[in-house]
Amino acid sequence: MTCLPDIHFKRSLRSLVEVAFFSCLYIFSVGQVLTAEDVKLDLQSRIETIYNNHHTSVVRVKATREVLLDNNKTRRLLKMGSGFFVSKDGHILTTGLLTNPDRIWIEHQNAFYLAKNIGKDSLCNLSLLKIVNKPKKFSFVTLSDTTDKKKIGSLMVALTCALEFQVGPTHGLLQSQEFSFGKKIFPTKMLRCSLGLGPGEVGAPVFDLNGRFVGICHAALPDLRSSFVLPATACQRIRDDLIFSGNVDYGWFGITTTRKLNDSNGFDVVIQGLLENSPAAKSKLKIGDIIRKIDGKEIKKQGDLANTAFFSRPDNIVEFFVFRGDKEFSIPVQVEKRPTYSSQKEKEVLIDRNASKTIDNISSSTANQLKDPLLDPQ
Repeated sequence: MTCLPDIHFKRSLRSLVEVAFFSCLYIFSVGQVLTAEDVKLDLQSRIETIYNNHHTSVVRVKATREVLLDNNKTRRLLKMGSGFFVSKDGHILTTGLLTNPDRIWIEHQNAFYLAKNIGKDSLCNLSLLKIVNKPKKFSFVTLSDTTDKKKIGSLMVALTCALEFQVGPTHGLLQSQEFSFGKKIFPTKMLRCSLGLGPGEVGAPVFDLNGRFVGICHAALPDLRSSFVLPATACQRIRDDLIFSGNVDYGWFGITTTRKLNDSNGFDVVIQGLLENSPAAKSKLKIGDIIRKIDGKEIKKQGDLANTAFFSRPDNIVEFFVFRGDKEFSIPVQVEKRPTYSSQKEKEVLIDRNASKTIDNISSSTANQLKDPLLDPQ
């Protein structure tokens, strides 16, 4: 049996450990040396500032459509998530939008507004909406990129619309920067954060402690107590293309690669195949070439290659720097538009027409996440 003094001692010790942990974490994130009490107060103040500055940019997105069942009865599909304004004209960025909805609306500051779908990027499963009649007062998120400057362990703050609740903050740590999940290669770099997202929270904006936009909550992995965040540079590229044309055209090289152990106990990215009639096949690249750089950017892993293709523009010419034997070559490749792919049918939830509110639990398990088009871009 534990005596009362021991219980108080353990609780005090745990509190001291928590204070010490967040003190070190905060110092690491902001680069300042403060007392533990200063850290607690200033951390709270920064989160409050992020909320005060950006909560009017966050919206709840709902989309619905009616479907005919085998028994000739109709049911209505409803899917909901978070989103946020990304322009003063009322454009909204969100993810996981219901396919072919017949009605889209947003909830903002206890008011309802109809929205129209400007375009969808199937590769990253992002949609750009535009509100029909703008609210009188709202803010929008500036999609400036700070992702590459973030260190592992940095604090991230998301503003989400969970279930039917009001907008609120949640925070987590930047755990890693990933180019793949299992055998699945992401179309671009993803940030894995310890943001515990629930139903309706995917699609929320993520900020650093200085209030700068980091990315969009893209997919939740509840089994791992983690979430994937699509970085700001990718969000900006997708938003700009969708506003301009309603479509996103990605670059494509048309090569397959493998990894090969080198003399430095590292790995080289080696061309394994050239797809027929692809840009690579039309160039002087050869199977067996070791890719060192593309347009001056180092290629150290296969994810670097996918990331380069993601930000390349069709019809542009890029320079491949490759090793072939003991010689280095600079080979120009004219980028082409990435071929379309057939994504797997998104998971949806049937609800009764008379039901008041129902949501789709977008991230019910890690297994379901593996079926998301994001995780199977090929």
